[in-house]
Amino acid sequence: MSHQGLEEELAHLLTAEHGAPPVRPSGESQQPRIDRRRTRPRSKFVDVYRRISQVSALLAAIAVCAACLLVWSIAYTYGQLSETAESVLPENLAQWWPFTLYGPWSVAALSILRAAVQRQPVKCSWSVLLVTSAMAVALCVSHSSHSVLAFVTLGIPPVTSLVCFWEFVGQFSSKQQSRRGGRARQSFKA
Repeated sequence: MSHQGLEEELAHLLTAEHGAPPVRPSGESQQPRIDRRRTRPRSKFVDVYRRISQVSALLAAIAVCAACLLVWSIAYTYGQLSETAESVLPENLAQWWPFTLYGPWSVAALSILRAAVQRQPVKCSWSVLLVTSAMAVALCVSHSSHSVLAFVTLGIPPVTSLVCFWEFVGQFSSKQQSRRGGRARQSFKA
């Protein structure tokens, strides 16, 4: 190597340490610079946060879908129940009659939600919910034309409201089951 080549290489090394661009003689062609800096590994916290936010978004979407379908099926059943009541009661009283069925249903549902959030068992409220849902199915089907299609069309909305509510409550109680499972595994290992 010539003396000039050594000086250029020394200048290149010295400028690379200080962050200044290297001085190239005018005769050399410019080559693209390769970035040799190490990239920092991503924080595990960012990955965990991203995963938690994705799971939370999924749970929220499930809860919103279940709540919307729950409201729709209750509104549909409400119309069927008020039509059934109109055959026996005056029209102004028949409009309010479905609340006698969905009043206890709503109170039991709120009780179940409270118990799910507080992680307490409830059996009585589930039985009230099942009985009122069965009554809603029976009353909706009772005044239909006695065909299988009418039974299915009028009987499914109260069952749908019950199933949607069950899934909605499952969004709260799934945390409870996973925590208990983790504790059980830890105590089993010890």
